[in-house]
Amino acid sequence: MLLAALMMLADAPSGVAGEAARGVQAQVAAWNRGDLEGALAAYCPERRITWVNRGGVTRGFDEFAASMRQDFSDRGSMGRSEAELLETRPVGRRSALVVLRWSITRDGRRLMGGVSTQLWERCRGRLRITLEHAS
Repeated sequence: MLLAALMMLADAPSGVAGEAARGVQAQVAAWNRGDLEGALAAYCPERRITWVNRGGVTRGFDEFAASMRQDFSDRGSMGRSEAELLETRPVGRRSALVVLRWSITRDGRRLMGGVSTQLWERCRGRLRITLEHAS
């Protein structure tokens, strides 16, 4: 077990890409604790956030967060989140691109999932998601 953990650390991205990867891990952990607000903290809480999915394009944190709060109003509705990092890539010194496979399951059934591309940029003193395309 320790060897596997050390190997994961050895393969973990460094710099801004590593910071984004750790942000993904923190977001998944918050979700799995039933902490929706903690999971939302991964997103830039400003108008510049863009969320793209099969339903269209949502701009602005308030609109995006309101939708998440409606769809996942309590711990029971949130289920369990999983994310597999497929690629992390620095985009300059202050931002990173993350590609991940994600899923949310509840009661042993897959609710949703797919592949997501996230742009993590500095926002209010830390790296946060400013654009996400989930498919």
